[in-house]
Amino acid sequence: MPITSLNVAEWTVEQVADWLSGLGPTVARYVPALRERGLDGAKLLTLRCDDLDYLGMHIIGHQELLLEAVEHLRNFQYEVSRECVQQLALRVSVVATTLARALRHHPDARLETQTLADVARTVHAVKPLVCWLDRWSLAGGGAAPLLARKAMLLQLSLEAATCAQRDRFAEQPARAVAAAAATTAATADYIIQDVSDPMILQPASLDTVLLRQGSKPLGFDVVPSFCGHHQLADIRFGSPAHASGAVHDGDEIVQVGGRCVIGWSGEAVVGLCAAAGAELALRLRRRGARPALAPALRARLRSRAPRAPPPAPRAPSPPPPTPTARRCPRPPRPHSCTRTSTTPGCTRPSRARRCRGGTRSAATVPSTSDPVTPLNSFGKN
Repeated sequence: MPITSLNVAEWTVEQVADWLSGLGPTVARYVPALRERGLDGAKLLTLRCDDLDYLGMHIIGHQELLLEAVEHLRNFQYEVSRECVQQLALRVSVVATTLARALRHHPDARLETQTLADVARTVHAVKPLVCWLDRWSLAGGGAAPLLARKAMLLQLSLEAATCAQRDRFAEQPARAVAAAAATTAATADYIIQDVSDPMILQPASLDTVLLRQGSKPLGFDVVPSFCGHHQLADIRFGSPAHASGAVHDGDEIVQVGGRCVIGWSGEAVVGLCAAAGAELALRLRRRGARPALAPALRARLRSRAPRAPPPAPRAPSPPPPTPTARRCPRPPRPHSCTRTSTTPGCTRPSRARRCRGGTRSAATVPSTSDPVTPLNSFGKN
């Protein structure tokens, strides 16, 4: 069945009857009468207890079941596009501040019924905020401040609800409830004013996922929440939901196939998913935080990432040169100043002495046959 529109105001009578049939056998027994009355989507959103009496539903318990489911559907219709952490924190701050100021002037007074109603309204406002903050535990990173505030909100809500039980758990319940309400308002104001993460302004998104499961089991559990939504939990390794990489813990099932399951019981949602066949089409509501990537999606992205090219093979080094016979150096050429002198009557050249700039002739060795000139004869004729 194809995914249909989630605009409840445009639902036909048959679509309303199909949604009512999933609320259980208690409400399903009234479906033929409501179909005959022409109950469409626009009338369903404005349904009240007086209208149910006119439509033939007179049992109060049955009226409460239907009106509670309609309230969940109405909240989804008008709040899905604008609900965020900051808006929910603002609601908590308003109701908690109102409760604290109402008890400030009567610290010792006995708690009245209106005070108990204000405490219940404060706890009811804290619940959706805590559900949103649960997503930050899956996002990692700088989520520690928000997670600490989530634990504080839960503790303060429990303390206020416990102390408001008619003097049973506190000696001065008014003061205890006022202190818890003031601290709750301060915690909500911190989320509004001091948290710099832009995701607190991000509303939820709707995504369509197609799971090809075949004969395999679903691979996840459905946990009903107090808001009428059904959260996915415990996604099993190797299941179709895990292999798709598009399903995360904490996602909320809004539609299964073409049927809206808001306000249904968890058993009805699981049964509808199991009867889907080979392909299961889900429309999921994801809150604003960034969940960590599923292992299958992380592996898929890693396989698609561009890989570095392998290193080029190194060129072989040239072989070492073969040793060759060294030539004997040529004998030095005689300098221009080299001169050979011979003695008369001797054919052997005399030895030469090398000068700094070349080679010059050595002094002629006098022979016995040469006449010797005496020293004192120099300079004389």
